[in-house]
Amino acid sequence: MLYNDNVSMGYLIIEDLRRPLNESELQLLPFRTMDEEDIDDVKNTIKIDIVLDGDDYSSEERGIFEEFAMDLVDGKPHCAYLCKTHVNEKFFYERPVDPGPADYQKLLELVESGFNISDHIFDHEHLMHLSQD
Repeated sequence: MLYNDNVSMGYLIIEDLRRPLNESELQLLPFRTMDEEDIDDVKNTIKIDIVLDGDDYSSEERGIFEEFAMDLVDGKPHCAYLCKTHVNEKFFYERPVDPGPADYQKLLELVESGFNISDHIFDHEHLMHLSQD
């Protein structure tokens, strides 16, 4: 969850896809401008999704979110990073105050993640929440 002055602004989802870039991802910048040799060096893809509660964020503010996300990822030379920003006001208005696994699954579906929470047994009350003051 991304906060500013105790106001929820969005969610940050970082997913290790554990695979090289696929054909559609190779068409995205900067990958389509890379040399074949550099692309062959990519062994893993890290997907970063930022889900915001509205469109009223400047490109500078969105850049801060992306920079924050990249600081959380352990950068390796053999990894490709895909960062995408989504805006979905409806999700934030319908989200309960204390979200549960079904709400997190909706969020994962929103960003087209292949991860299914119901396939994993975990106590959502012990999820790690990172904070930066």
